[in-house]
Amino acid sequence: MAVFSMTSATVLIGTAWTGTAAPGDPGTQTVSGTIASTTDLTTMISSIDISVTADELDFTNFGSGGWHQKIAGLKAGTVQFNFNQDFAASKVDALLGIGGSVIPFGGSGTYYVDVKPTSAARSTTNPSTVFQVVPLAYQVLSGAAGALAVVSIQYPTTGQVARLTA
Repeated sequence: MAVFSMTSATVLIGTAWTGTAAPGDPGTQTVSGTIASTTDLTTMISSIDISVTADELDFTNFGSGGWHQKIAGLKAGTVQFNFNQDFAASKVDALLGIGGSVIPFGGSGTYYVDVKPTSAARSTTNPSTVFQVVPLAYQVLSGAAGALAVVSIQYPTTGQVARLTA
């Protein structure tokens, strides 16, 4: 049985994509390439959760024997980052906050994310999950007296969430 412990995941973000097909682009079925001019968030993130779902569509008919029949419909994704908050230059708030330099809250640009289980190169045993996000929310600060200041930011993906091995 394979076992995996998240100790060296890599999270990169950027606003440009190199390659023939970017994740999230309309009509893109086969994603290839990588983020250009990345910003590495790895040392700022304490945990990450990438989820994908599909709408449930009922196609029950008179021939289904009295049972509902279901198929998957439109798909969607979300990513949740949990950060140790930092207001220094080139850190969490400066990159992702209101007026942030890479993925600004409420921004209307194109924002790519690439997450790998380890810092090694992409491979079949270290695949990248790549996607575009829409920055619809930003938590400025969360914490209690004497506790570590943390923030949890959740973004919906737009377009395809892809798994790349090369």
